[in-house]
Amino acid sequence: MDTRPAVLVSSAAAKVLLVQAFQAAGARVVAVDSNPWSAALTRADAAYIVPRLDADGARETFVALCRREGVALLVPTRDGELPFFAANADVFLTAGTRVLVSKPDALEICQDKRRFVDACDRLSVPVPHTWPRGESPDRWPVFVRPTRGASSVGAVRIADQRALDCLQTSERDDLVIQEFVSSPEYSIDVLSDFDGRPLQAVARRRVQVRAGESSVSTVERRPDLERMSMQLCGAIGVVGHAVVQAFDDVSGPRFIEVNPRFGGASNLSIAAGLDSPARLLALLANDASARSPRPIREHLSMLRYSQDVLVEPPQLNYPVVEIA
Repeated sequence: MDTRPAVLVSSAAAKVLLVQAFQAAGARVVAVDSNPWSAALTRADAAYIVPRLDADGARETFVALCRREGVALLVPTRDGELPFFAANADVFLTAGTRVLVSKPDALEICQDKRRFVDACDRLSVPVPHTWPRGESPDRWPVFVRPTRGASSVGAVRIADQRALDCLQTSERDDLVIQEFVSSPEYSIDVLSDFDGRPLQAVARRRVQVRAGESSVSTVERRPDLERMSMQLCGAIGVVGHAVVQAFDDVSGPRFIEVNPRFGGASNLSIAAGLDSPARLLALLANDASARSPRPIREHLSMLRYSQDVLVEPPQLNYPVVEIA
C-alpha cells in the first residue's frame, strides 16, 4: 500500500519539474489535464484526462476523483482555473482535500491589474506610475497591458501617442497604461501558509526572458524585495506559493503584479532552498518546522531548455474521467 500523501496537480501541461518537485518531497502525484498530449502526465504516478472546468458537473467530478485517489492537496497551476477552485475550496475540504488557492477577493486583486494598483496605493507599495482610465500619458514611452491576462500576452511597449491611438478603441477600455521601466526585473517567490501568513521569500533576477517567462535566472539575496514581497502577499492574503514581479529601479523597487500560484521558473527558488513542496506537505501534517526559514543558495542560476518526451501510443491511453 502506498502511504505517500497524494497531491493532485491540475492543468499539468508541461509542468514536469513541478510534478517531480512534489515527488522529491515525498508525495504521490496525480496529474490531470484536458489535453492528453501533456508532458507532465507521463511523469506522474497517476494521470487522468479530465473535463473542462466550465462543463456541467465539473466540481462533482473533481471531488469524486480526489476521493478516489485520496488526494490531500490539490494544486491549481493555471490562472484561469484559480477562481473555480477558490469558489469551491470548502467543498473540496469537506471531502478531505485542501486546495492550494487564495480566497476569491485576494484572487481578484491579483488578477485585475487596476485593482492591484489600487491595493498597492492603499498599502503604500510603490508601483510604476499608472494613468487613470481614459487619460492619455504625458511622457513616453509607456507600457500597456490588458487589465486581465496571463504572462506577457497583450503587453506591449508604446513609443508615442500615435502608436497608442492605433490600438482599437474597444481595446483601450481594457488597458492599463504605465510608465515604461527599463530597470532590472526580479521575480520573488513567496511561500505562505494555508492562512496566508508569509513564511519566506527568494528573489531571482530575470537575466533573460522569453515569452514572458525567465529563460535564465539567478538567485540574489535582496532583503528589501523579499521583505516587501512578503508584506504585500500577507496584506492581500495570498495562500501557498506565489510569484511577485518587481523592477529594481534607481528610485527603489516598483511592483507590477502578484501571480498567486507556482510560476514557470519557480523551480529555481525551490532548488535554492525555499523548498515549497516539502514545506507545504509538512504544513499539511501540522509540522511546525515548515515555518522556519531555510538557508538559501545565493547565485544559484537556472538555464532553461526544452526537452523532448518520447512516448509510444499505449502510454497516452490515460483514463478519461467522465462528468459525474
